[in-house]
Amino acid sequence: MVRSYFLTESGRRLVFYGSTTIVIGLFAGHYVPHTIAVSYIKDLFQAYKNGEKQLPSDKIQERFNRAVALLKLSDFEQKYVSSFIVQGFDVYNAGSMKSRFGGVVGIPANFEYTSAADIEKQDVVLQGRKINWSSEGGKLLEECLVLSEDEQVFAIAREMLTLNSQKRLIQSIIPATVWYFTYNLASLVNSRNNLYVRPFSLRCLLYIICGTFGFGVYSFATDITEVHYETSADRKLAALGPDMVNAGAGFYDKVLKKNIAMRKLTGDDYYTAGGNVNYMLRQKAVPLTSRKDFFITGYKEFTNNEKAT
Repeated sequence: MVRSYFLTESGRRLVFYGSTTIVIGLFAGHYVPHTIAVSYIKDLFQAYKNGEKQLPSDKIQERFNRAVALLKLSDFEQKYVSSFIVQGFDVYNAGSMKSRFGGVVGIPANFEYTSAADIEKQDVVLQGRKINWSSEGGKLLEECLVLSEDEQVFAIAREMLTLNSQKRLIQSIIPATVWYFTYNLASLVNSRNNLYVRPFSLRCLLYIICGTFGFGVYSFATDITEVHYETSADRKLAALGPDMVNAGAGFYDKVLKKNIAMRKLTGDDYYTAGGNVNYMLRQKAVPLTSRKDFFITGYKEFTNNEKAT
């Protein structure tokens, strides 16, 4: 009875309206968290200490201001970006400077450290357990938690460049567009081949094929967009001079070491033995080893090409 209803004119109209709702929902689900709800995302990742929010110190704010000056953000752009202390050891960003709700850069508390002696080892917990700092993984983690001032500025500026792009909008449009395309493709094949009068199993096979194809297109488009903006940020920073080139190489080296240390301490294979994120089939981001190599050698070819053009 239900199947036959969806073959009627009113049933098809209901499916169309439902599909349109999904298109809007997919866009909103990706875009709203980084616009209207960006303050809630910030609160979700906010770091606390002794029950109180950790606030950026004068030292961290000075690094933040240096990144703003380095990128030559206008007074107008500066109004749409702010900082907060994020949980964990990784820099983070949410929101968009292209939106009136602005964007935020999450800065880890270890940016306060000037030497290994500053690490409050008794407060560092990993998966609910204290770290054995005398172990191989503990020693490696201790080594990479202290970043130079230039490395910190590089990391903050990199997040600002992401916020000051159209990445959020594009990655919100992609799933909605892919769903709309997939739905229309399935409808077109159904209509041209009159599959509505064929067995339901045949239409199911069509939907599975179209769905798999659509997911493949979505994955490719999302991943290639992420890679584009990551590569663009690294290139813009490399073009700012040798200080940022050296800072980029040092920053990615320490991120890789941090990931290797996390793998050793937890036994989890989320990170590969070389420190890259283990994405299995997809490539959701540029491998960190490739980003490090760019600042060690690849930037030379890039800057030569820039001069040639």
